[in-house]
Amino acid sequence: MSLEQLRGQFCWLTSIVLRGDLRPSEAVIELSSENASATLRLAGIVHARVDIADPDGDFVDEVVVRELPQYGPWPDEARHLLQHHTNRCALQWLTIIGPSEVEILAEEFGED
Repeated sequence: MSLEQLRGQFCWLTSIVLRGDLRPSEAVIELSSENASATLRLAGIVHARVDIADPDGDFVDEVVVRELPQYGPWPDEARHLLQHHTNRCALQWLTIIGPSEVEILAEEFGED
């Protein structure tokens, strides 16, 4: 199910799996609500920061996925990520905000 199905619902961050042993590296994030769930997949991880407040799951205030362009200016709020940019491709920037915070920068983004 897509992230759009969770819009406007009280959501939980239920699982994060980062796999650096795969080529390309991968992150799988599961979000759920009472009525729906979504699985987010990012491949080709170039940066990951995960600050988990509760290892048993945490509520989510906001989930944002932005494409950072291959060429051209990045938004000011992404300036701290510029050292990860190689001009090889556009990058997908996922942020999850709540008591737990997740930030992942990757080459590809998809939803199940």
